Amino acid sequence: MKTGQIEDIAKILNHTYKCHPEKCVYRDTYFDTISKDFFNSERELRLRKVIIDKAERILLTYKETPFDNASKSKCEYEIRVSSHEEASIILGNLGYTEDINFQKHCTNFQVKYRSLEILVTLVSMRELKQDFIEVEVQSDEADSINQIYEVLHEFLPLLEVASEQLTSEYYTDMVRNLRGK
Repeated sequence: MKTGQIEDIAKILNHTYKCHPEKCVYRDTYFDTISKDFFNSERELRLRKVIIDKAERILLTYKETPFDNASKSKCEYEIRVSSHEEASIILGNLGYTEDINFQKHCTNFQVKYRSLEILVTLVSMRELKQDFIEVEVQSDEADSINQIYEVLHEFLPLLEVASEQLTSEYYTDMVRNLRGK
């Protein structure tokens, strides 16, 4: 839900070392229409290859327009597909074009805090020369969003993440700006 830049990833690892980390690589390709309808409305259509050890899984994700402007939180819908190449061809034949792609090296931790299952992801983006932390909670209940935010705002300081380190800037925009697109 929140993405915060962090200066010392070791603080997070030290705090969450009791969790079982899962190291993986995300190879993300974002698609859009020729007229940039997704970009202009802050929606996303992403094809992701997740690589864990030597195993791969492919996910197709659609993200709606943010429901919260401060955090840029979005509802997501995700399905597993069997072939990255064939899914890319299908999206192209439906009129979508590759907009931007990049790679993220991630370490995922499943943390239980209060009554929430929180996914904490440490992200290294070599292209951006920065590290990030993502903190996410999956919920089907729109009514519980305010309660989730309250819990997350309690949780972030436990990870030594200060509010001034938080950002709502998208990776896609950071990469786009770096590449001058």
